[in-house]
Order: sequence, then structure tokens, then C-alpha cells
Amino acid sequence: MKKLIAAAVATSVSAIAFADVSITGNANYEYFHKEDSGINTNYGDTEINLSVKGKSGDTSVVANFEVTDHGQTASATALDIEDTYITTKVGDVSIKAGNFASGTTALGGEIDQGSRSTNKTSISTKVGGATIGYHVASESGTDVYNTDGAAITASMNIGGVQVDVKEQSDSYTLVGARGSAAGINYRIENWDSDTANSDVLFYEVGTKLGDINVSYAAIDADTTGLVTEGDSSIFAQEMAVDSTSAGKTGVDGVSQVTLGTTVDGTALKLRVGELRGAATYKDAGFSRIEASRTLASGAKLTVSYDDYEDTGVTTGAMSDTQLLEIDLSINF
Repeated sequence: MKKLIAAAVATSVSAIAFADVSITGNANYEYFHKEDSGINTNYGDTEINLSVKGKSGDTSVVANFEVTDHGQTASATALDIEDTYITTKVGDVSIKAGNFASGTTALGGEIDQGSRSTNKTSISTKVGGATIGYHVASESGTDVYNTDGAAITASMNIGGVQVDVKEQSDSYTLVGARGSAAGINYRIENWDSDTANSDVLFYEVGTKLGDINVSYAAIDADTTGLVTEGDSSIFAQEMAVDSTSAGKTGVDGVSQVTLGTTVDGTALKLRVGELRGAATYKDAGFSRIEASRTLASGAKLTVSYDDYEDTGVTTGAMSDTQLLEIDLSINF
């Protein structure tokens, strides 16, 4: 009996040891000092992200969790289950199903926020040199996968240019191209809506001049409220309000020049741009200077200073806001 129990314990320990389960994540603490219309405010944000992944053969299960404590708002501590999905393969067909969001680097990622609020199913396969996909959601949402119609995608590299197309019948056609030519990197995406006066164009071009990285990025929308992405990886100030589908009042475009370099291990970046006011609204300028460095402890320290004008102003004088941010982050 003792040998039987010992064998059972050994088997269970072995199963745990060899199970393909991983936990990764990141965390950061942000301190803010904000001066707006003569009023000074100090507050902090804490955010911890955990990703749990289990794998068996070609099938993976992913659950992503976010724990936040936003010090500017009372009782803002929250646990959010962000992504829960399964990926698998059936022959040459890849399947992804559940709740998940597309990132800002994905096609249309700087235009549409890619909401996690819908249950999605994505099916894709290789056809020659192209990847063809079919995507549908069980609920309507603010993202590109909604019940107005299923989206069909195609992706292919043509002569060094990555070309992506997404078509949703009776709704929109999204076309993107990215690549590099003569030392110039580019990304261009056009949202062609079937609704009149509802198109959006996003583009970014960049190159390196000596030790300086230089880029220019812009979004041009036919009208306000068309851009829903509020967590851009490019723009210091955005057209949309973070975590909502609403655009900033009276804004139908944004443009920005970015300069970046590294000095003695410290990455420096300067962003200068303008939010474009629609109709009678005024343009709102903004700038951000940022320095980041990996510390000996393994953490990363980033210090940034923003100076930006108010949006939503039709008449009268603009007011400036200054924001100092100190961010301590770590990946694990």
C-alpha cells in the first residue's frame, strides 16, 4: 500500500512539474504632478498585469488579469479580467475564440480601440503566400468585430511590402500597407466607411538621421468621434478619450513629429504635435519630453513632462496644462 501511495504521489508531482503552464506579467507605479488652470494636483497609479497561459500540443488557453489602484479617484482599486481565450489548430486552420483585444500595432489599431467587450471567433489559414481569415462576434461592440456583419481579412507580403485588408460588408473596408524603402519606414492605413463622410486615414513615416530617429505621424478623419483608440503607442495626445468610444470635443485630426536618441544608456524622446479642431473649434498644441533608463535593479525608470492646450474650445483663450510623470516599471 505504501508503495502504491508513493507511486501515486510521484506521478502527480511529475504531472505538475511537466505541465506546460506559465505566468508572466508586468507592473508599474506612476506618480503625477499636474498643474491645470493654477490648480496643483499630486496623485499616483499602480497597475499589475498577470498573464496565465496553459498549453497542450497546439492548443493554448490564456487568461489576462489587471489589478489597478488609481489614486486620483476615490475607491478606484479594481480587478479586471481582460482577456480569456483559446487558440488551437484543426489541420491547417488556426482558431482563436473568446474575449481578446487587438493591439495598436494591428491593422486599424490606432483608429479603433479593439474592444474586449465581445465574444469573438477568428479562423485563419494559409492560401499560397497569403493568410485568409474570417472573424465574427456574438455581441455588438465598439470594435471592428460586431454583429453588423462578419469581417473577412487577407494579409500578404508583396515585394517586401506587408499588405493587409479587412472587409466588413455594408460597413467598411480597411486597407493597410507597411514596410521600408530607401531607409524610410512607413505604415499607412485607410478606413473606408460605407457611411458618407466617415473615412479615417492614419499614416506614419520615419527614418534615422545620424544618431537621431525622426518620424511623423498623423490621423485625418472626416468628422469628430470616428477614432475610438484612446491608448495610443504613438501619440502623446490623442483624438479619443481613453477607455471610451467618444472622441475629444471638436477634434477631427492629430499630427505629431517625434525625435528620439540614446545618450549613455538613457533613451530620450521629444514629441511635438497638434490636435486639429473641427469647424469653429480651435487647434490644440501639445509637447512631451521623455527620458527612460533601465536600472541595475532590473526596473525601468521613465520621466516625462507634458505641456498641452485644452481641446473643445470654440471661443476665448486656451488654457495650458503641465503634467510631470515618474514611472517605475518591471517585467517578469
